[in-house]
Amino acid sequence: MTVLKAALIGIGGIAKALHLPAHQAVNGSRLKWLCDPNIHKAHAAAQQFGIPYWTDDPDSVWSDPEVDWVDIAVPNRFHEAVTIACLESGKHVLCQKPMADTLDAARRMVDASIRCGRQLGIYMCFRGDPGIQQLRRLIRQGNFGEMISLRGRMISSNGFHIQKGQWRMEEASGALDLLGVHMIDLFAWLHSDIEWVQAYSNTLHAPMKGDDVTTAIYGLAGGVTAVLETTYSSFVHTDTPLYVLEINGTAGWARYVLDSGQLTMQLQDSYTDGQLVYIAGTVSESTFPHTLSGGGALPNVHQSFVDALREDRPFEIDGHCGARALHVMSCTRQAATAHARVLI
Repeated sequence: MTVLKAALIGIGGIAKALHLPAHQAVNGSRLKWLCDPNIHKAHAAAQQFGIPYWTDDPDSVWSDPEVDWVDIAVPNRFHEAVTIACLESGKHVLCQKPMADTLDAARRMVDASIRCGRQLGIYMCFRGDPGIQQLRRLIRQGNFGEMISLRGRMISSNGFHIQKGQWRMEEASGALDLLGVHMIDLFAWLHSDIEWVQAYSNTLHAPMKGDDVTTAIYGLAGGVTAVLETTYSSFVHTDTPLYVLEINGTAGWARYVLDSGQLTMQLQDSYTDGQLVYIAGTVSESTFPHTLSGGGALPNVHQSFVDALREDRPFEIDGHCGARALHVMSCTRQAATAHARVLI
């Protein structure tokens, strides 16, 4: 099977921490181009990661017939323009979350992918985490009994370190967009689409235009609730759990720390599969290779996207998933402003 050629547009901190290492580990695709407005940054990353071509001109990527797909890691406000340009040049696209800065922009991106006959995937990195995948199997198989609630916490201290001129300060993007979007996507993926929301959102401590704290209660199918707590100005230390997912059911509970891969779980019944052996009633602790470890699960979403392209089948985390997450975020802000439940 042919090895695909890829390009990465945007060489910031996320690209260096997640995207570039993922490309190095992916089978069936090779990174040909790095593109960034700062040519020195693109050149330095190309040398560090052994990428043959670098540029500050995206036209070089769009006009290269060898490039099959483009990985987009530019600031949020550029997602729409860069994605549509890539699609219209005949490239498939994997775009960082959040998909766009407005729901209308997300819809235009989806329309462009359909019009151009190219796949548009959204990089929701935690869907590739084996611990999250294990929890999804347990939920879907009924091992937690009847589901009662989910709770997700995502915190950061980055709000204290934002400098004037940085895009995270200048854009109206905050904790909900930068962190909470992950849990919004996971709530729906683990259980069911979100039906309603009640929320509080504010900017308390960070010198930024977006929120630095948002708390929301989401209604899922069957009366199940999901609580999101996300902040951008929390105290964190070396061992502080940053991203935590909790599951509560009538026959079990679980707590998973996404940034360390540590799963603590207790179930009513025993369970065995290829990944996990569990004895009924015990409190079990397991560690999974996770997305933020610099390896392990890191390339899983990129690999799934490449596999979908090579096998000519739809990629699961598509533009519709990204647009739904944006719609939920929009309704969350609306609920916080109106101090009322908003239907989704």
